[in-house]
Amino acid sequence: MKILLINNASLNSAKFKQQNNLLFEAAKNLHIELEIKRNIDIKYHYDNSGVHLEKLDCDAILFYDKDITLAKLLEEKGYKVFNSAECIKNCDSKALTYKILADNKLPIPKTFIFPLLFSPNKENNLFIIEQIERELKYPFIAKKWFGSEGQQVFLINNKKEFIELLDREQQELLFQEYFAECFGSDIRINVVDKEVVASMHRCSETDFRANLSNGGHADKYEPTDVERQLALKASDALGCDFCGVDILQTKNGPIVCEVNSNAHLNNIYKVTGTNIASKILSYICKKIN
Repeated sequence: MKILLINNASLNSAKFKQQNNLLFEAAKNLHIELEIKRNIDIKYHYDNSGVHLEKLDCDAILFYDKDITLAKLLEEKGYKVFNSAECIKNCDSKALTYKILADNKLPIPKTFIFPLLFSPNKENNLFIIEQIERELKYPFIAKKWFGSEGQQVFLINNKKEFIELLDREQQELLFQEYFAECFGSDIRINVVDKEVVASMHRCSETDFRANLSNGGHADKYEPTDVERQLALKASDALGCDFCGVDILQTKNGPIVCEVNSNAHLNNIYKVTGTNIASKILSYICKKIN
């Protein structure tokens, strides 16, 4: 079995190298040949006779990237891609994520998604402020549709902060109710092949976001049956072969915060001792065979 691991060429920091090491270690233990390529290493072009893609020597592709166009092209050319382009698209756009979760009647924060705007405009800003202040109380959460590691998530405490955000970040925003009881706390549940394989509780004393990349810390966690089922249903709704589901423990019960199709493997391994890379590669082998 030969699996091609595709990463984004711009993501080559230490944590991505550590993640690759976990994948290579797991592949070695499973007697899998694993080859790594950057997305820019895949040669293809279009002309009036169609799409031309270089032949890739592999049985399957582990696509640890968000280059949806490339993932879709590989699928169309007959390659088995994990996660699928559709799954990556569903998880990459938070606007699409919440729509799909709502369609499946899963518990999520009350969410308002404003249509795509191309540039800041005072008239549009006033309209957005008026609409959101009618529906949400301060503080509330604002998110960019696209982003990772909590870097495009903002806690808006008052109108002044709201105006500043819209002047700076108006394009592709959504707004959500804020749960004060969840300050700096969430549950990350990793799912592979419709099974919960590892979980951790992430927390921060200084930031409303629990992301470890923002200085938080984590402990191994045993999810409740309700949390397990919620994570499995969210993963299934978004079409994931594997993912990390982030859950908020509100006073009214658990709700889905986000779903990550390319969830990092390093921290969950450090906290739980579970090498999810092995679970993912074993799953791919099972699907191919």
